[in-house]
Amino acid sequence: MKKVFYESWIAKHLLFPGYSTITLFAWVFTKWTEALARQSTINHECVHARQWTELTIASGLIIWAGMLIFGFSAWWLLLSSVVFYLWYVVEWCIRVIVGCFSSHDAYRMVSFEREARLAETDSNYLENSRYFAWIKFL
Repeated sequence: MKKVFYESWIAKHLLFPGYSTITLFAWVFTKWTEALARQSTINHECVHARQWTELTIASGLIIWAGMLIFGFSAWWLLLSSVVFYLWYVVEWCIRVIVGCFSSHDAYRMVSFEREARLAETDSNYLENSRYFAWIKFL
C-alpha cells in the first residue's frame, strides 16, 4: 500500500512549481530521489494513500450492497475509486463557505490533511493508528 515512486515522471509533469509530491489513488509520486526525499513528506502522503484505500473499500462495499439489494449496475463500482477526492472537495467547500476560512486555511482544516500532518513525525503512524482515524477531525 505504501508504494512510493521516486523521481517520478508523473510528479515532474503534473505538479505546479513549489510542489514535490502527490498521492494519486494508493500511490505516492515524488520529484525527489529516495536520498533527498523528506521522511515527513513521505509519511504525510502515505497517510493519504491509506485514507484513499479506506474510503474506496468502504464505498465499494456500500455500492456492492446496492447492487445486491437494489440492482445497481456494476459500473457504479467505478465511483468508489474517486470517493476520497469527492469527499475532500466537498469538505473543503463546506469549510470555505460555512466556516468562512480562506482557501488555504480550509485546505489545512480538511480532516484528511489534519490526520496526515499528525503523522508526519511518526514513521510508525500507519502501523499504530486505527483505520478511519481522520473521522475524529471532522
